[in-house]
Amino acid sequence: MSDERQRCAEILGHEIDFALPPEAGEWWVAVSVVGDPVRVRVAWVDPSRGEIKAKVACPPGVPSRWRPVIGALVRLMDGSAAVDQLFVGRVAPEAHAIQVLGVDESVIDADVIGPEGLVVTRVTATDVVVCADAIGPGEEPVGRLDRSGMAELDTSGPQVSGRLGSGHGMAAGIGHGRWMDDLLIAELEVGYPILLPEWVPYGFTQSRPRIEPDLSYPFGPLAVIVTWTGEDSQRVLVRQTLAPLASPDPGGALSRPTDIAGYPGVVRGRNAFVTVVWQTDTHVFGVQVQRMEEAESIALEVARSIGKLDQ
Repeated sequence: MSDERQRCAEILGHEIDFALPPEAGEWWVAVSVVGDPVRVRVAWVDPSRGEIKAKVACPPGVPSRWRPVIGALVRLMDGSAAVDQLFVGRVAPEAHAIQVLGVDESVIDADVIGPEGLVVTRVTATDVVVCADAIGPGEEPVGRLDRSGMAELDTSGPQVSGRLGSGHGMAAGIGHGRWMDDLLIAELEVGYPILLPEWVPYGFTQSRPRIEPDLSYPFGPLAVIVTWTGEDSQRVLVRQTLAPLASPDPGGALSRPTDIAGYPGVVRGRNAFVTVVWQTDTHVFGVQVQRMEEAESIALEVARSIGKLDQ
């Protein structure tokens, strides 16, 4: 371990996995992983003076075969200008490196993988990142994370601003995609079994299945949506794709934990609009109920009737 890396660890009070020397100035970048689910930590440290300029904890993420790279753009700011920019993330075991692509067609490689698949690479402070490719056997991309799926975090010291990545929207409504004629054709298209609830409210009419790409992972598995509609625009929507989610649920004031056939889930919303999101060993599901009294109890009954099929 280099003297600077050891000193950064002493100043921060925990072990670090990467220490990047500054391109200019005195601030080293210390990167490490922590937690379950795992998240990446980034800090700018001056080893000689024992000072910490800024610290950032990225949102947790779960890389997998289907979504082999997760990550965030982290920027150190001086006023409104970025003075340092990093792509930090994790890759699945199927990948051994990443390539970060910029809008000016620049390509930045990162081929050093740390614990938990940790990857970090410095990007030109003014460059606009477009996507990150996970590189697998044969030096070919095995999956792409689009810019929309990257968190963006800016800090100049004590405060952090930015946005989360778009995630998967498992409880969202109908977005970009196309309708299919029936479930068999949809299954052939997506390549995995489509699981439907055994129970929906009486009298509701089932739609044709709809398949939608994941905005964050343009080459990842498609999601399938099926809806049931009743009177007065009442609707039950079920969305599913392959597990695991790359972006664990962040919690929040309107979220409550629940159990769906033995699997942990999250309920969001209240009154006449409620969503439930959970994942099994094979699938991720989102159920949405709109414009209905007792929406939460209906959403949970629909969800638990799907869980019975995935045991």
